[in-house]
Amino acid sequence: MVLDFEGGEKQAALIAQTESDLMPFYRAHSFKLVLAIAAAISASQAMAENDQRLWNCNLNSAGEWDCEVNEQLMRETQQQSSSVQPQTNPGAETIPESSSEQPALAEPVEVQSAPQAIAAPAASIVQTQPVNQPRQVVDRVGSVVQSNTLAANNQFECSGLEGQWQCQQNTDYQSDNIGKAGTLAVVRPVPQLYASLDWYTYSPGDAGFGGSCPGEYREADMDLSRAMTQSEQQTIFLEALRSSTVLGGVTQLEGGINMRQGGRVLSSDQAVYDPESRRATLSGNVRYREQGLLLLADSAEADLTQGNAGFHNAEYVMHREHMRGEAQRIERFGDARVEMTEGRVTFCEPGNNTWAIAADSLEIHTDEGYGEAYHATFEVADVPVLYLPYFYFPINDNRRSGFLYPKLGYSDSDGLDIATPYYFNLAPNYDDTFTPRIVSERGLVLENEFRYMNQWSMNTLSTAYIADDDKYGDSRWALGATHLGNPAERWFSKIDYRRISDDDYLDDLDTTNLEIANQDDLNQIGELRYQADTWQFISRVHEYQTTDEGPEPYERVPQLQFSGKELALEQHLALDYLADLTVFDRNNDDLTGRERITGTRAHLRPSLSYRWERPWAYFEPRATYWYSQYDLNDQPSGWSSNPSLSVPILSVDSGLKFERDYADLLTQTLEPRIKLISAGKEDQSELPDFDSSRLSFSYYNLFNETGYSGNDNIAGTDQVTLGLSSGFYSMLGIEQGRLAVAQAYYFDDREASSGLRPGDEDGTEDSSNLALLANWNITPSLQFRHDSELDEQDFEMVQQNYRLTYKPDDMRLVYLSYRDNSGSRFDDPNDEIRQTDFAVRWPLSPTWNILGRWQEDLLRSENLETLLGIEYVSCCWKVRLTGRKWVTDNDNSNQGDTDKGIFLQFVLRGLGSFGQEGGRGFLEDITGEKEDAHETF
Repeated sequence: MVLDFEGGEKQAALIAQTESDLMPFYRAHSFKLVLAIAAAISASQAMAENDQRLWNCNLNSAGEWDCEVNEQLMRETQQQSSSVQPQTNPGAETIPESSSEQPALAEPVEVQSAPQAIAAPAASIVQTQPVNQPRQVVDRVGSVVQSNTLAANNQFECSGLEGQWQCQQNTDYQSDNIGKAGTLAVVRPVPQLYASLDWYTYSPGDAGFGGSCPGEYREADMDLSRAMTQSEQQTIFLEALRSSTVLGGVTQLEGGINMRQGGRVLSSDQAVYDPESRRATLSGNVRYREQGLLLLADSAEADLTQGNAGFHNAEYVMHREHMRGEAQRIERFGDARVEMTEGRVTFCEPGNNTWAIAADSLEIHTDEGYGEAYHATFEVADVPVLYLPYFYFPINDNRRSGFLYPKLGYSDSDGLDIATPYYFNLAPNYDDTFTPRIVSERGLVLENEFRYMNQWSMNTLSTAYIADDDKYGDSRWALGATHLGNPAERWFSKIDYRRISDDDYLDDLDTTNLEIANQDDLNQIGELRYQADTWQFISRVHEYQTTDEGPEPYERVPQLQFSGKELALEQHLALDYLADLTVFDRNNDDLTGRERITGTRAHLRPSLSYRWERPWAYFEPRATYWYSQYDLNDQPSGWSSNPSLSVPILSVDSGLKFERDYADLLTQTLEPRIKLISAGKEDQSELPDFDSSRLSFSYYNLFNETGYSGNDNIAGTDQVTLGLSSGFYSMLGIEQGRLAVAQAYYFDDREASSGLRPGDEDGTEDSSNLALLANWNITPSLQFRHDSELDEQDFEMVQQNYRLTYKPDDMRLVYLSYRDNSGSRFDDPNDEIRQTDFAVRWPLSPTWNILGRWQEDLLRSENLETLLGIEYVSCCWKVRLTGRKWVTDNDNSNQGDTDKGIFLQFVLRGLGSFGQEGGRGFLEDITGEKEDAHETF
């Protein structure tokens, strides 16, 4: 017996039925097949009789079909279908009666609202084209202008076919409508040549337009937000325009076939389903879709029991990975693996074959995040350039062992520098990267980085070793270890340890591949901290390795510190306290005088303050007691080994705030400030300078109570500091600019033995110079910063700093800075500085960028650094070529040694980078941001 459901006068049920009317195939041994044809009646009648079916068939235990025919409904259907004629309805699509390929609709089907991916206003969609005519899918339906004459002014005509939107541009659409009253300005969209691959090209004015990528993948909306039951996960829903079934045999489906199981959808023009083996064969415009994957093929076969499917002459897209390709055959397995025969893979956008990996066999492990290619060929512009019998490549950020991309560079001092890192994914919580590095002028450098993480800490161990440096003449090494931990509640631990074999290692062999910073004083820190609600306790050991010719900083071996803050009287009264016990030590063999002093310091500093504050004013008196007790070694002859310092500090800080508006566009504030400071004058000439230094002259430092950093010295003074600042705010409360000036007036002289204030020459001045501050946010992208010191008598600049920065986005940056303190009177002329620093990173086009930097010491006519680079950026690859000349060692007294090099770096989207970035993070120096080696553009 053959059940044949087709014909011009019968409408296929499944195109108008709800999901419950589709044909469910359960993975049980026996199942029920429901083949239903909707009656050719009005939509309201169809809904009322939704549960009436012409046929109801069951597969009994003997494996035979048991069917019933609803004869009454069959007669009613035939009578109604003969009396109903096709009609045209606005907003609905119709099928011509003459169409032999598609059955005529007895009642026009109402079009649903547009899918979210298209984002079209529902009111802006009109249907005027028969569904059996070809249409071009066009993006940006959502840009249609909506007006009172919407139907006449629609830019696109869209219709729903087989559950998908298909649109074409309205040839009657008048561009004159753009910008007219009652309408919105419209940017005409770009024709979508690769919409079948879910690729949408940006239109001018889109957020992505102007970047290196001309478009983006947009995955079709699949409603997976509702958790499916186990039964729904296994149930297979089928729909088609026509079907015929041989009882006990196969089911043939034609027209608009959609097969859905869980979150997977398979569609085609024709299909044959065998219920015995539960296998389906599909042909004609085969499309397979699941979350993150799209497959297009000429034909396919699917095993509905195992969840496997094979596709012939297929294309594929993996949206999140920005990956696509094609193959003669693609097999999609139930465990999410994808195997390809004679396949290609690329991360370039459709239509761009700049590079690709072609292989006899490709295997994509989507869950584990990597791909494998056997007998692979790396192609550039479809031309094979490299053969690899086996090639591994990542498709996401999942970790897996394998070679990373090599780094390549050249400099005058080192010659050719090639590094080939290998990554070991040892366990989920630890890994290792081993990097053999060939430096032609020096030899083989072995670098390694081991990372370990557990539930309470993150740890890194970095090492580098060269057995015999040909230029240095000896073995050399570098070591770095970092640790950040939270061993228990409120307890925090930290280790930052760096050490190198010799002072010149970082200049000769940079460590950009490792977590070892290039600094003159390498930190060696171990710290344990307890953090309570209002107080904290820190125990710390801090040592250094000094790599320059200057004295080594004092080491803290150890330091114990207790500090906190308590509030009372509705948080107006504050008690701040600090207790610090530190042992200071360093190598003093080559030092003389007070620089040789080592020893122990106990420091106490309690402070009590009360703050009264209103929107227009504040008033804050403060009383502080400063006490330090020392136990010293190696002090100069005649100096006490147990000096102490006991100083009371009183201050009163107050200010007012006046406001006025300018035409409701800008608010200006005028903020006078007065601060009285009285600190006892105590002889500090026999005290060491363990961690203290006099603060530089600036607007904010004139209001500082101690005048020094650290806990050794305090400037004895009786003074008043007057300040006046004015802020400019937008109506949103954002500060657009600020001008400020401050000057300190002294009631008596200061002595060098009791500490000098910022800007003091000898402590006899009645007043300080003027400190100026100017900040101007010219636009959100353009900022100007300035601070300077003006001589109080002739108002000439003593020192000045300027910086102008323009940064409209992450790719565009220009800054120019100038620093000059040559007007100051220094004991050592080598401390004078007059320098300029200019840097730029700017796109010349959507694909070409330039970058450069120029640093000049104007006093010594010395170029500190010159860098010029150009980079090409496309949607799937980047190349950067830079030339750089820089000073490797400069002590400000003489011109330093220089080096120069040429650096080439490639970045392939999705794969990573190879080449050398050109020195120690020059791009980070320019932009202030670290570039991702595996950037996604």
